Amino acid sequence: MTEKHSKEETSEKFFNSIFDRAIAEEASDVHIEPLRDKIRIRFRIDGKLQERWELPIEDLERIINRIKVVSDLEIIGKSTPQEGHFEIIQSQVQAYKEDKDKNKDGKLKVVNVRVSIFPTINGETAVLRLLNRANMLISLNDFEMDSETNLLVKKLISKNYGMLLVTGPAGSGKTSMLYSILQELKSKERNIVTLEDPVEYEFEEIRQSQIKPEQGLTFAMGMRSILRQDPDIIMIGEIRDPETAQYAMRASLMGRSVFSTVHSNSSVGIIARLIDMNVERSLIAYALNGAISKRLVRKNCPFCKAAYTPASQYLEHFKIDGSGLEFLKGKGCKECGDTGYKGRIGIFEILEIDDNLRSMIVEKVPMNILQEYMEKKKGMKTLEQDALGKVRAGETTLEEILGAV
Repeated sequence: MTEKHSKEETSEKFFNSIFDRAIAEEASDVHIEPLRDKIRIRFRIDGKLQERWELPIEDLERIINRIKVVSDLEIIGKSTPQEGHFEIIQSQVQAYKEDKDKNKDGKLKVVNVRVSIFPTINGETAVLRLLNRANMLISLNDFEMDSETNLLVKKLISKNYGMLLVTGPAGSGKTSMLYSILQELKSKERNIVTLEDPVEYEFEEIRQSQIKPEQGLTFAMGMRSILRQDPDIIMIGEIRDPETAQYAMRASLMGRSVFSTVHSNSSVGIIARLIDMNVERSLIAYALNGAISKRLVRKNCPFCKAAYTPASQYLEHFKIDGSGLEFLKGKGCKECGDTGYKGRIGIFEILEIDDNLRSMIVEKVPMNILQEYMEKKKGMKTLEQDALGKVRAGETTLEEILGAV
């Protein structure tokens, strides 16, 4: 529900209350947007934007300047984009909900806020990404994968050489998954080195490097030097260009385990993406151990979910005979902000490269044939199949998975 506030309420206290409430509601982003005659403040919760406040447009400069001050940005510059960051320890501000003031272990929440300010025709707009350190590091067992998927992922990450890639849209938890893999693998016997942009969680026992393109430290430059650090495991935040891809592939063939992310629509699509980057097919075939395609969808609210009948178009789209099946959906309550959803759950598609698939890649077999081989011959569970399994289990809805698979 949108709330209106006067100029007096846009003080430091109100500025703090924005973050206090955003943390309590587990928002991932705060959007401060100047419209023609007002300021709109929205939270992204479970992947969806929800409006929270409206303010007079006259208060825009005061709010943006406050963000710039705590982020150590240039106050005078208003015509160029700026990026920065600052930290919030939740005890510094009044808790919106006292029972959410601490993590489960009783420690205070430390939230890193990544700031992006961008000029628009109505004034500067700010998007603030909230990175809760406590939520960045979770066990692989907490990703709610079924036992078969969990076992396959652990099999792929246990290999002492080769590459495993994670793909998915922005905000699908790719970085969180990489961190969970590193947490699973770290030990005193292994040297783990990372190249990240940005470093979102700091490990005491892992050597992490922040990419700084303006100083010449790119992913490709880092990969050229990282092998001299005698790594057992290398984590690259993202493979963005052919040079980085080539170095990463060659490192994995030299007896290193390499983990990274790449943009693609599916696990098999990662192969096509690497080919588009002009990576040699033989490199892809023999360096790649597997790929994980990942999505996040909203979960049914446990406080208000009840049986319902999906619209016929959804049943037809997924080719489901609804007879004999019970579907669940949240009706909306105060616990979920009347959305019917609370929290998110992962959907996974795991590609494991075998010798036949390696030969098919080298022989330039079309991608649709590779996909067919993995599904029909290898029994790979697709994103859609995993999503439908979670619908049948009452964890989410057909409406919610429609845009994700």
